[in-house]
Amino acid sequence: MRTRDRDLWLAIHYAPAAVRPGLFALFGIDLELRAIVATTSDAMIGEIRLAWWREACEGLDAGRVPAQPLLQLAADALLPAGITGADLATIEDRWLGLLDSEAVPPAHVAGGGALFALAARLLRGDAAMAERLGRIWAGGEGEVPRVAAALRPLLGLTLLARRDGERSGEREARGSLGRQWRLLRAVATGR
Repeated sequence: MRTRDRDLWLAIHYAPAAVRPGLFALFGIDLELRAIVATTSDAMIGEIRLAWWREACEGLDAGRVPAQPLLQLAADALLPAGITGADLATIEDRWLGLLDSEAVPPAHVAGGGALFALAARLLRGDAAMAERLGRIWAGGEGEVPRVAAALRPLLGLTLLARRDGERSGEREARGSLGRQWRLLRAVATGR
């Protein structure tokens, strides 16, 4: 994750150490599904690959843990925290609609909210507020709310996504010094 999405990796490090493994599993699965969509040129092949992840996540609830590091981490860190394989399987819904669409479908935005709500359960934060942040993070629309300290790593990600949306054509490298500073400011001040 450190090389694939440095912003995400840094944001997770602002969370309490006890919940970091769960956050790495949760967002790592989301990154894997994002990579499938980004690298698949045939929508049917992409659907098959996404379906494998859905079934593998659902299988965690039955004790079936594939020899896949993220799913093993999920079994160790998320299941004991009350996040089920069925919860994880819903992340696939977020990416499925992007396989054959240029536009961002509503399910992608809703899935961003669901992903952040799951993260809030680990962070012991307000799930409804986290869902709102996740929708803004995934869709770029809406007023960014003030949040309690527990959700500030998610706030940082949301503010970075908002920043990206405001910069048409000109993108900073993920994990750049400016982005690190913005993330730190969000975590430290809530703004």
